[in-house]
Amino acid sequence: MRAFVSVSFVLLCASVLAAPVAKLDSLLVYGEGFMFSVKEPAGWVADTQHAAAYQANVLVYEKSSTWKQSDSLIRVRITDKVDEHVESDLAADMDGYKKDYPNVQFKNFVASNPKYRTYPKLFFVPNQFYEYVTYVNPGPSSPLMFSVAMSTHTNEATKEQLTAFDNVVSSLIMLKKPQQGAPAERPTSKSGG
Repeated sequence: MRAFVSVSFVLLCASVLAAPVAKLDSLLVYGEGFMFSVKEPAGWVADTQHAAAYQANVLVYEKSSTWKQSDSLIRVRITDKVDEHVESDLAADMDGYKKDYPNVQFKNFVASNPKYRTYPKLFFVPNQFYEYVTYVNPGPSSPLMFSVAMSTHTNEATKEQLTAFDNVVSSLIMLKKPQQGAPAERPTSKSGG
């Protein structure tokens, strides 16, 4: 009987150890006064460790690259919201770019979120820079909003890069502030918010 129990225990342990480990669906990012989730697009990696270097809360870039050498670095940042007129914030940023870059042009593109209103706009100077910007407003219950930006240097984004950007924007969910001492899935930058 003991041999049967021992063999059963060994088989049970072996099956538990051999069971596939489920990959987490979303990355939880939090800091003082905020917590949100974001999903990594297929073939991309989310990085909170180096985000502060870009005044962001999380960076997303292709797995084949690094955060310093990415051709399409996506930056997600939590920022304070003045009011529900987020389109005014975008217009003010466009005016600021016009002062700094007199030749800047703007173009609409699609970036959406199933839960929140989005305000996407491409800021660019041909052959100089392309900056895809989307503000995501979680609504009147939140004093914060998301600012999501992707730089593609001197070229327009490829279809794959735009798909990854849209996937990041569409995956964002503002969550309640974490309880004191709540564990994180990964370390987070303390920038923003």
